Amino acid sequence: MSRQQAFDWNSFVNEQDPEVTGDFATATKERLHLVHENFSSFVQLLNPPDCHHWLRNITLRVIEGFLRWYLTIHLFKYQSGFKTFVRFFRMYYREEMKCEFPIKLGQQLTQLVSVTLTDEYELDKGAKTQPTMNIDDVLFTTYHLLAESRIAFPTFRTLFQLNTLRKMMTSTSARPGTLVESSGYLRVNDALKWKDIELYMVKHPDDQGSEVLLMRVTHRLNKGLRNRGVAPYITCPQDIWRLTTVPEHRHSTPIHFKRSIQDVPIFRRSTRGRNGVSTTDPTLAISYSQMREYEKEASLAAGFKERGSLYKYRKGAAANLRHLDEHSRNIIMGHRKGGTFANYVSVRDDTQSVFMETPTRDSLLKLASNASLTRDVSVPHHLSPAQKATIENDPEISELKKHCDSIRRDLISEHHKLKTAKEAGDKRHREFEKLQAKIRTKRKRLHDSTRTKLRQEFFQGVGNQIIEQNYHGSPVTFTPSADHIQPQRKALAELEFKNRDADRVKDEELIADRIKSLELRLELHKVQIPKPLSRLIKFDKSGKVFPLFKESDSGLECPVCLGCSELDPRVRTYRYARKDILQNHFKTHKLPAFFGRQGRECDVPDCSRISMSLPAYKCHIASYHKIYL
Repeated sequence: MSRQQAFDWNSFVNEQDPEVTGDFATATKERLHLVHENFSSFVQLLNPPDCHHWLRNITLRVIEGFLRWYLTIHLFKYQSGFKTFVRFFRMYYREEMKCEFPIKLGQQLTQLVSVTLTDEYELDKGAKTQPTMNIDDVLFTTYHLLAESRIAFPTFRTLFQLNTLRKMMTSTSARPGTLVESSGYLRVNDALKWKDIELYMVKHPDDQGSEVLLMRVTHRLNKGLRNRGVAPYITCPQDIWRLTTVPEHRHSTPIHFKRSIQDVPIFRRSTRGRNGVSTTDPTLAISYSQMREYEKEASLAAGFKERGSLYKYRKGAAANLRHLDEHSRNIIMGHRKGGTFANYVSVRDDTQSVFMETPTRDSLLKLASNASLTRDVSVPHHLSPAQKATIENDPEISELKKHCDSIRRDLISEHHKLKTAKEAGDKRHREFEKLQAKIRTKRKRLHDSTRTKLRQEFFQGVGNQIIEQNYHGSPVTFTPSADHIQPQRKALAELEFKNRDADRVKDEELIADRIKSLELRLELHKVQIPKPLSRLIKFDKSGKVFPLFKESDSGLECPVCLGCSELDPRVRTYRYARKDILQNHFKTHKLPAFFGRQGRECDVPDCSRISMSLPAYKCHIASYHKIYL
């Protein structure tokens, strides 16, 4: 008897249906969980406060109430983003109820979202536009960030990472989420890793007498496709060229990375070390949202009218792929449909010259369609003290401050300390914290809106200002201040941005410059400047560097900074203006968290005294080093 006749298909079809679950990607699961958390918070305002009750009895009114509640607590600007949230709500309904979303209700919901809520909440129906970047823009932004920008990054590696990310995106048209930790895959720690990099010293195909360093990168994390070296002889930049000579019978010398770092992300976030100074985290990838904020600040500092995001570099790279066929573009850009490419390109065809049958004016057309057309580094970046005071005197902020101070006085009069009130579970302390958060949020919004308004007014009136000053014979000039830029940064920028034809430079000179560039980068990692001091320390000739000491003659140096070799010498011996400023700075190191069972060794160089607590540490610093904290 055959196997088909022996099997009881009648029993099989009468069994209970198996449970089939959707195999969603990690990002989709995160979004569905977010919808669940928000819907759970909303139904707490209803009776009964049960999610499944309202899902079983779903009506358009329930959904409208949830969406209006969500819009009041979240700042949606674009209709497209709000529609995405609604789409995930419908997916959430299907997963929870194990059935399709009602067709009639879906049609009504589409009308509600596309018309009623969009009009009432003034959602922008357009798409997020990105300024177009060309090679000149990329070169300018990378140079400005390195040589002139006064943005205080946590570490110099963070600055280098942002410039490297820009170059990689324009060179490969990769999405930023394939290089750093994507916002849709947070806490996964998946980004471009060392195992995705292959380094080769190869014989130059066009010049067999020379060798060049070649890097091959694998993008594992393209959208929809997420899926140890042993030679310890390369210890400095010179070794990369000195020890990798290609044998005669080969075309390349592979340069392997240690197995211990192959799963370590290349672009990593910063963290605070034992001495309170920011360092690069050894294992955790930096997130796209953090790099996006760095990019926005860097674009503002460089004088661009529109900030854009990291995607503007992908758009700039896509503009140079128009000549390729559709299939090649889809592979390079990571698209599934050829029509998606149209969203990335701007029309750059000189139709006037084509009609007149004259040579096209490509250079003028590129300038007219790129972000550098209106770039001006003299645009104001920060608010003046008077403008900040105006924000603090805002009626709403003033009222919140009065209420906050009133609760604070009541808590201190009853519990003597805010910490004691919190430990006692006083509800007023929770209200006090909420008011503080509300004040910070309101202040930040007013600060951002005022800053945006200043920039808009500048770009709207800068043309009239230039014309007026030219009329009076005093042309507009601007010289950026470089007093706060370290000499190593200036030297690195001058080295990497030499105006020369690389094809006419000897290989020996190019290799020497590359080695010097790597050495300067490594040197910059050892001269870090904390953010509070980045605008106080000047690196001009008048800047004074005090020697290290065992006993202070001023009592205004920070003992923790004195012992941190990663800091710039000017930072280590920096003398604060007053005792209270030094004490406030000392608190930022958060030393109480770094006193273990074995205590903490004194941070002052050449002093090995161990203190078991912070009071003992302060007593030792005052007695032996004459610094009173």
